[in-house]
Amino acid sequence: MHRAALLAFGAWLASSGFALAQGLPEGVFASSKEGCAKLKEKTVAELGQDLDFTVLSKTGVTANAQRCDFVGVTPRNATSWLATAFCEEPGYAFPDLFAIVQNKTGDLSVTRMTVQQDSYDETDEDSSALADDLDPSEVGRHEGSGSAGSSTADEGAASEAPAADDALNAYFRCESGKQ
Repeated sequence: MHRAALLAFGAWLASSGFALAQGLPEGVFASSKEGCAKLKEKTVAELGQDLDFTVLSKTGVTANAQRCDFVGVTPRNATSWLATAFCEEPGYAFPDLFAIVQNKTGDLSVTRMTVQQDSYDETDEDSSALADDLDPSEVGRHEGSGSAGSSTADEGAASEAPAADDALNAYFRCESGKQ
């Protein structure tokens, strides 16, 4: 009786994880169009160290030295999901969170929130070193727009920044790739 209950509970857990992931789009997505071309010839495992892009599927995310398995997927609607994952890379394991949105072309926009362990070990000296690494163009960007130093060229560059961010989050559907 105890074994039957344990087996039923295990089957329920396995099916609920599968049911959660069913909402994600079918297929394989790569972080670059060149990555899709490489997946036509070889699987992720066959690429090995030559995997210089990220691959997303219903089960998780794979990169060169990192694997994230989705452990829970919650749909927001038919084209957006929030996925929790357990990620591993050599010598380090951590939880992660992914926001996934499918656009009209079928490609995905993936935003990832990774909390780095090192961020909790910073000292005052490390924090001042990080301030030295700031891009000078970023300083004062969010200050009032009525300053004497602002120009229309700067405003145009600022309006292009979100498009660049979108390109970093883009995952392209790989139509015919090896899995």
